[in-house]
Amino acid sequence: MQPVRRMITLCQSSKCQHGLKLTYKHGIKCPSIQQRFYCTAGEYKYRKSALFAKRQRKVNQENIPVELDIDIEERLKVKGQLLSELSSRNIHDIDVDQLERDYKKLKELEKRELELEEQKQECTKKVAILFQAKRENVESSDDIEKELKNVVDIGRQTKKQIKDLFPEVTSTAERVALTSLNLPNRLHENTPLSEDRVEENLDIDTDKSESLSHIEIGELFDLIKFSNIGNRAFYFKDSLSLLEQALTNYFCERLRHDGYTQLTCPEFFKPLIVEGCGIESDQVLKLKERPENPTDDYLAGVSIMSFIAYVAKSRINLTNEPMNYFSCGRSYVPERENHSLGLFNATQSTKVNTFSMCRDWETLDNLLQTEKNNLWNIYKQFNIPCRIVTISSPSLHRSEEMRVEIQFWAKSLQKYLKISSVSMVSDYISRRLMTRHYKGRLPVYMVHCEALDVTRLIAILMEYGAIQQDTYSFPQLEFLDKYWIHPK
Repeated sequence: MQPVRRMITLCQSSKCQHGLKLTYKHGIKCPSIQQRFYCTAGEYKYRKSALFAKRQRKVNQENIPVELDIDIEERLKVKGQLLSELSSRNIHDIDVDQLERDYKKLKELEKRELELEEQKQECTKKVAILFQAKRENVESSDDIEKELKNVVDIGRQTKKQIKDLFPEVTSTAERVALTSLNLPNRLHENTPLSEDRVEENLDIDTDKSESLSHIEIGELFDLIKFSNIGNRAFYFKDSLSLLEQALTNYFCERLRHDGYTQLTCPEFFKPLIVEGCGIESDQVLKLKERPENPTDDYLAGVSIMSFIAYVAKSRINLTNEPMNYFSCGRSYVPERENHSLGLFNATQSTKVNTFSMCRDWETLDNLLQTEKNNLWNIYKQFNIPCRIVTISSPSLHRSEEMRVEIQFWAKSLQKYLKISSVSMVSDYISRRLMTRHYKGRLPVYMVHCEALDVTRLIAILMEYGAIQQDTYSFPQLEFLDKYWIHPK
């Protein structure tokens, strides 16, 4: 199905003549548009879905990217809950009623198609039996010939009915699949519906008044080299580069001690992985298409996609659950509008991410709490005002059931900024990308954690340093003494 703006130019209603650019915005209130184009989901951001291949008469396995398992039937059974969750996430461009009608129609069409296929097979069997009988009974061949002709006619009619039914089945299946792929994950019962909820607040007796920004400190004491193109391009110098290594080494060693296995994951991704993670294409850096590689490629670095690319379309042995992994490296995001925030809005940063898998939701919920507590114990050592916040549903990503953030107070901005987060994605991604438990077709449950954003953390730490005359001293970080020589 093509996007709305490519299929119509003006609303056909006699009461309104809305131009091409306003059609989508008006679609919810205009019946003539809503009836035909009920699920735009941002005008089909993926245009042609990388997860769904339209069914062909001649099956070619290479054209089938994944076997989707979106549990749409289970979600429609609790339609009221689905509508409530969509509303709380501020998603208003999916018509659940129309989706339900299409799904019921699809089930009826598939049932009818199956009956016709069975009827066709019966005709084929009868033809074979009658041919055999004709060869063995020459005397009664006329009666057999009449019956054979009748069965062949029925078979031809059945085959034509299947052929005529096929376009309706495929178009209905496409509408159902594309709409279902735009549904977000379920919401955790502890996810707040309107405002973020502060779970714990560590208000250290530290001066929280506005200070010099990390940009000013970096330039004043020659700690950061910013590029001529702006504060988005930079590199650390001297003690900051050593601090970056120290923080990375400290977190990596803690994770290894806790039983995590380090992975070297991919940084470039195909649309299948991006869409499978429920990430919109404008949230990831897209590489320019080349003649030798006409498909889209995306650059994200260390992210949830790094781990998903490793386990997609795989059967996972979860006998010794949970399975815990971590990866450390560069992370890349598209350029943001506010360039004055320096390292707080850096397009490239160093991150440490973790990823865990288990067999059921209860284990997953306990895993989220464990990872949250472990990270909170680490970050309290910095002696900087910080807090744990459970993020409300309107701010969640499409794949998240729940997200908990650890935030530090940024003195120059006079507000809290995210330093770390733990996201429960449950079975949302595994159902879309065929990640199964090896003993059956049950989906795998997942939790992703952005354990450390080194670049942002260093920027905040710089603003808590002491400035005396022409000297600058970093805040005391005694737990890093093994990894970093504190500059005097």
